[in-house]
Amino acid sequence: MYSVIVSGGFQHKVTPGERVKLSKLSAPVGEVLTVSDVLLFVDGATITVGAPRIEGAVVKLEVLQHDRGEKIRVFKKKRRKRYRKTQGHRQHFTEVIVREISCGGASGVADDVVVQQARSRAAALEKMKLQIKKPTRKEKIAADAKKG
Repeated sequence: MYSVIVSGGFQHKVTPGERVKLSKLSAPVGEVLTVSDVLLFVDGATITVGAPRIEGAVVKLEVLQHDRGEKIRVFKKKRRKRYRKTQGHRQHFTEVIVREISCGGASGVADDVVVQQARSRAAALEKMKLQIKKPTRKEKIAADAKKG
């Protein structure tokens, strides 16, 4: 069972229990979002296609974390003109887990074990990000004062 949804101008194929990275959403971690922009719903041999959306179809997503993607380098050059330009970019995203897909009478629900593992993974990644934080100058001076 899967379905195709629209989020942030992009189409995503989702199945229950799957983690998906969407464009940044303004929802706090732990909130359950309801997406009604469902374009396609497949339940075994039954395929439902919307024109453009399926009426009554709903996908429930739980927000796991907000983060930024890998850095990409943008390099521009014009030969023989002494022009070179390098830029970096990191795209913001929101990681969600698909809790439930329903259309009409058919519905699929994610396992509680899978959801709990995704939550603990997101919490561990968040904790790891906090540990990597470099100390500020003020914190360094305070640490040196304690030593000496």
